[in-house]
This record gives sequence, structure tokens and C-alpha cells, in this order.
Amino acid sequence: MRWARWIDHLPLWIVLGATVSTGLYEPGELVVMALPLLVALAVEGLRWDVGRHHRWLEIGALLFFLGDLALGRGLYAVAIHTLFLLAGVRLVLPREATQRRQLLLIGFLLFLTTAIGTTDITFLAWTLAWACGATLSLLQLTWEPSASLRRGSRSHPPYALVPAWVGAALLFGTVFFLLLPRLSLGLRAGLLPGASRSFGKAGLGDRLDLAGGGPIEPNPEVAVRIAPPQGIDPTGDPGWAQGLGLLRGITLEATQGQRWEPGATPSYAFAPAWNTSSRRAEFLFYPSPQGLLALPSGLVRLEPADPLIARGPGASYRWRYQRARSVPVTVTWNAALPELREPWLSPRRAELLTRLEPAHEAARRASLRLAPGIQPTPQLAQTLESALRRFRYTLDNPSGQAPNPLEDFLERTQAGHCEYFASAMALMLRARGVPARVVNGYRLGPWIPEGGYFRVSQNEAHSWVEHWHEGRWWTSDPTPHGPVASVGGSQGLRAYERWLDALRYRWDRHVVRFSDDDQQLGLTWIQGRLQGWEWHWKAPSKTWSWTLGLAAFAWLLWRNRARWHRRPEGPGRIRALRPLLACTHRTVAVEPGDTARSWLLRLGALRPERLGELRLLADAVDAEAYGPGAAAATTLAKAEAAAWRGWNPVEPSSS
Repeated sequence: MRWARWIDHLPLWIVLGATVSTGLYEPGELVVMALPLLVALAVEGLRWDVGRHHRWLEIGALLFFLGDLALGRGLYAVAIHTLFLLAGVRLVLPREATQRRQLLLIGFLLFLTTAIGTTDITFLAWTLAWACGATLSLLQLTWEPSASLRRGSRSHPPYALVPAWVGAALLFGTVFFLLLPRLSLGLRAGLLPGASRSFGKAGLGDRLDLAGGGPIEPNPEVAVRIAPPQGIDPTGDPGWAQGLGLLRGITLEATQGQRWEPGATPSYAFAPAWNTSSRRAEFLFYPSPQGLLALPSGLVRLEPADPLIARGPGASYRWRYQRARSVPVTVTWNAALPELREPWLSPRRAELLTRLEPAHEAARRASLRLAPGIQPTPQLAQTLESALRRFRYTLDNPSGQAPNPLEDFLERTQAGHCEYFASAMALMLRARGVPARVVNGYRLGPWIPEGGYFRVSQNEAHSWVEHWHEGRWWTSDPTPHGPVASVGGSQGLRAYERWLDALRYRWDRHVVRFSDDDQQLGLTWIQGRLQGWEWHWKAPSKTWSWTLGLAAFAWLLWRNRARWHRRPEGPGRIRALRPLLACTHRTVAVEPGDTARSWLLRLGALRPERLGELRLLADAVDAEAYGPGAAAATTLAKAEAAAWRGWNPVEPSSS
């Protein structure tokens, strides 16, 4: 088997690929994991014999473990690094069946501990790859010991059938997944934060702080997918997406230096549902550390609303418990009433919403510079918004390390991300006596036509301004890049990225969230299709009936043809000798009165190079005929295989 020695390497390289795909490990750690496997490949390719140095290799592995532990990386990381090192050491040393099973076990442990961090569909792909690699290794392990029982030349294991076997196992698993009852795990608080927002990455937060920030890294992690009802295509009816341009997460009203925090914002009642203006869609929310739900303005109804969802500070909606997987919520909103109503402000709220601190003097100066004179509130807001839109948007955060980031943004850099623009405009409005606040949420993401939904990622996290005027909160977005995504476009997503995202959505919808209702609907559909199918072959014509019956009868006769033949005499009575008899019947025919032993010895006289194997076969035939059955039958099978293997059917020479 030419490639047999390389199969032991395959599962471990699959594990390494799955580990890289998680994105959880630093490049230095990946080098530590890959280096032992690369060295093992070099040793295997050059056929170096390092077995005599096994003691030094074991001492080196022990020293590596102690040194890695002394660096304080943590027991989990040290265990992963050590397992990769032990796998490499095991690969460079001579290995038998026991050592190969050890390699397979190490690979299995590494796969469970490293690849589990991938997304569902990616984990499925790596699981299938691991299943193929492990099946190849197990097939090789079981094939070699039993090769001595097979007649003929040594054959190779059927490696080409492994993908078919894995596919069949996946098919059986899919069938059982569809048929078995669903398990209801209920709702409970979890410790897993799910898709957490890492520091320095784009994402929705329940606070806003301009100080101490560095560059913001893009974060393509999905926050929510918005799927319209069946039959609705927003590309053909762009008005359907009205109200989805800005998805509210949390309202920030209290300021403390460069920080914005939630205040005593009242909970707003659901808007009335107008028949001509109400919209309905499924919002598929993904896990987040804060558990915030980003929802459209003019909210009418949430399903389910209780006990899953609770109202939190800042007029926010949150999960009551931390979610570890995606959860769908059916949202109904009134697109004709996007603004929130608050007929009057109490003196305490009015003071809170117009408060400025000494650190905000730059906002007062900028407000008077950008919008001089006395202006009505709507015109003032429009003027400030237009002025800020002439600034430059960047994620580099050039003012983040300044002593006063707001002042640096307004008077020096005039460049920043949405939090700077929203904070600056809200404070400039407050400086003119207009109640204002900041809202954190999301902009509407791109439309994915392959999946039929809007994809809102953490990159769409956004901050904007609301100012109070005549009993209503009005929205302003001073950030230059604009608030609303194009319904008909995909905002630079490549075709394969859209297909992959749609595949993940369908996996989550039809596999991860497969419920009792889905099962019943699917089985009902299958039953209806089967019952409504006109199966004309149920009542075939007489000609076809007779033809099929005769064909089945002929097949049964051919299948049992050996039962109708006259049982041969002599060596032919022994089933194990029949292949050898068929191969040598022209050169050494069975003569009347021949026994198995006499015929085998006569055959050995003509083929002296096989005399030893044929004598052992004759002894095994006698032992099987007169000795205990089980052990004798195994001995006979091995002897017959040894005599048969490499048999040259060419007639021997007369010499």
C-alpha cells in the first residue's frame, strides 16, 4: 500500500485546518501546533529512522510541557500544544497498530477541543472531513491484520468507498433527524456569552465612551437577519423596508465626561397598527453579551413578548436570560409613525436632557460657529447635521487618545466614527437649549437575494441623535456615510459570500431551529405527495407482470445454481480448495481415487516452489476434517490463502 504510511498524518492535519478556521488562536500558537506535524512529514518523506532516539524525544516533550506551563499560558492552551507535540513525536517514531490507535485518539481529542469554536456549518464541513480521515485510518488498521485470510495477491483497502460510506451515514442521520421526536430544552440562564463583542471591534454596546479608544476593527459577525414574509420582495417594493433604516437598540441620555449612559427613559407604548402601514417580518437575533434587541421605530407587537423579552434601561428590549444560540422574534411595526411621542418633559428630564459639563465647552463653541444666530429647532438640527456631514468618517479613531476627545474631534481632526458625530451633535443641540440624546443601534444591512433576508452585522452598529420638539422625538443622523442601506444592492458582498451566508441561514433555520411544527409540516407534505402521486406502475400490464415474474424466477435459479450441481468427489468436496482446483484443473486434473492430500502433494511435486505451502494446506485440510471445527477452519483459511497468494496460473515447465 503505497500511501498507507501517510494516512496516519491525515486526521491530524484536518484537525489543524479546523483549528485555523476558528480564528481563536494567535499566529504564534498555530506555528507551535503546525511545527511538529511539518517535522513528521519531513521525517516520513525522507524515511529517517529516529527510533533509537526515542528517549531524547520523550525528554524533549517533557521539557516543552514544563516550559510552556512556566510561561503561564493556562492549562488548556498548554494541553493543546502538548497534544500536538506528542502527535508529532508519535508520527516520527516507528508505529504499529497500537501506536496508530493512539494517534487517532489524540486527533479525536484535539478535534473536539479546538474545532468546536467554528460556526455550525463550518463545523459540519470539518466534521465530515474528520470522519473521512478517521475512517481511512480505521480501515487501514482493520484491513492489514485480516489480509492474511484473503486469497490472491494482497489487495488495497477500498479507500475510494470512504466518501460514500460517510455520505450514507450522513443520509441515515438526516433521516433519523427528521423522524425522531424533538427534544425541548426549555429556557434557562446560560454562562456562555455566545457571539461576544471583543474590545476594539465594531459592535453594539449599551454604553458610549469616547476616551481611551484606539482604532476600531471591522467585525463581520452577524447580529440579526430580517426575513420578510413569503411573497414579499423588497427589491420590487422598496417602500416595504420603510422604518427599518435605523434599528433602535438603547437610548443614552446621561452624560459623564466623555461617557454616555442610559438614563430614566420612559418605556414607550406600542404604536397603533394601521392596516395600510403595518409591516411584519421575522427577526432572527444572534447571541450578544448585552442581550439587546435592535427593533424598528413605530413598534406594534413582538411575538413572543413574554417570558422571553424584558424591558431594560434606556427604553431597551433585552432577553431575560443570556442566549447561547439564535432566537427568532416576529416583529410588527407601523411604518407611518417612525418617531416616538413624548408630549411633555418634566423639569427633571428637561434638565437632564440639556445638561452640559465643563468638558463639553468645545460643543458650545462649535454650535455657535457652525449654526450662528437664533434658529428654530428643526432648522438648527438640519444646519448642524449638514455641517457635521462635511467632516470625515474613519474607524482609525484619531481623537481617541486625546485628553479631550470631543474637543479634539471638533477643533482639530474633524474625523471620527459615528459615536463622535452623534455625541457632538447631541451636545451642540443641548448647548442651544434643545433636549437631545444619543441612540445606539444598527443601520439596515444589505439584502441577500440568495436567502431572501436583510443581513445586519456588527459592522452596521451605529449611533445617531434624537432631539425633542413639540412633543415628539425627531431623528438626525450626522454621520457622513448615511443611514440606510440600498434594498436592491448587496453593498460589496461577493456572490460566494452571499451564497455562503444564505447557506448558514438555511442551516440555522432548517437544522438548528428544527421544531415539532417543522417536523409535522414536513411529514404532512411528504404524506400528501405520496398519496397524491399517480403510481401507474402499481397495476402494470400482464406482459410486464409475466416478464418481471420470469426474470425474478431466473435470478433465483441462477443465485442457487450451486445447490443443483452434483457434489464433486475427492478434493472438490472441500469448499476451500475449489478456487485452487479451478486454477489448476488443466495442469493437474483430479484423478479417480484422489484425496485432498494426495492431490495437493502431486501438485506440490509439479510446483516445488509451492511445496511447503501446499503441505501446510494438506495438514490443515486433515485437521479441519478430523479436528475441532473453529480453530481448524481458521487455520485452513490461512493456509489456503498462503498457498493461493501469488499463484502463477502458467503451466510449469517439464524441467
